[in-house]
Amino acid sequence: QRWPFLGEILNINCSIRWDLFYSNVGTMKISVYWPFLVKISYLQSNQLVTNSRTYSSYLVETSETTRAASYKESENKFNEWLAGLIDGDGSFLISKAGYTSCEITMGLADEYALRLIQNKLGGSIKLRSGSKAIRYRLHNKEGIIELINRINGKIRHTSRFKQLNQVCSILNIKTYGPDLLHKNHAWFTGFFDSDGTINLSFKGKYKIPQLTISVTNKLIVDVIYFQKIFGGYIYYDQAQNGYYKWTIQSKEDILSILDYFKKCPSRSIKRKRIFLIKEFYNLKDIKAYKSPNNSALQKAWVKFIKNWDSKDEDIVL
Repeated sequence: QRWPFLGEILNINCSIRWDLFYSNVGTMKISVYWPFLVKISYLQSNQLVTNSRTYSSYLVETSETTRAASYKESENKFNEWLAGLIDGDGSFLISKAGYTSCEITMGLADEYALRLIQNKLGGSIKLRSGSKAIRYRLHNKEGIIELINRINGKIRHTSRFKQLNQVCSILNIKTYGPDLLHKNHAWFTGFFDSDGTINLSFKGKYKIPQLTISVTNKLIVDVIYFQKIFGGYIYYDQAQNGYYKWTIQSKEDILSILDYFKKCPSRSIKRKRIFLIKEFYNLKDIKAYKSPNNSALQKAWVKFIKNWDSKDEDIVL
């Protein structure tokens, strides 16, 4: 289900008077159709973030539109994942000559994910000069239109949605607002594959192993979806010019999101660690991490750590 744009809600084709809209539409309706325009009162630091989101400057439909394509369920899951990946690691661009393109930049270990996209949409993949990253680029018009048909109505990141709207305006394609997120929506996996981490650390005097799954972003409105669906906490980290981080650490929360990943699988290198989550808890429950040297448990723990830290796709079984 796609959320209609304001022109569809009001059934008009003229430009929108936002001051009249706010005076005539209650807060409840705004929160239903446009949740990112409403202050999240229980997060104290939200106001500075939401004030920077000037959606009213570009939420306008184009005069000529194309009908969004429909896809079978498995392909739609891929499209949701792709939208999440673009929200995190992608960008829509317009050249000075008016040509449109899309770029996605990821680490070298994530070439597999970019190859999946290339196989469906074409485009090129090149090593970034002087960095341990690769860039996927799609710039032919037919490919861009196919991409938009796949992800239109699924893009929700603050900056990316604005870029998408500008590209759609060039191509005379109607821009759809973001659809409703739910616990089986693959957008979460795509955004996790771009801006998420899954880490193992050792806590306290007895060095007890602890898993943490997190997602970071500069704006709180772009990570709050994770808290709403999967629980956990959001805090502000002042490192690297400041960013918001959503995290979960409890076994219950991590096993819950593991069930989600089974329905909406990761396509980045992070899927290897996701695959190891259950083994981690099995070994932790029997305290393999503090077993005697040369014992079978200790050897099993060492093998697990080797797999966890490996950058290779293959897991040593």
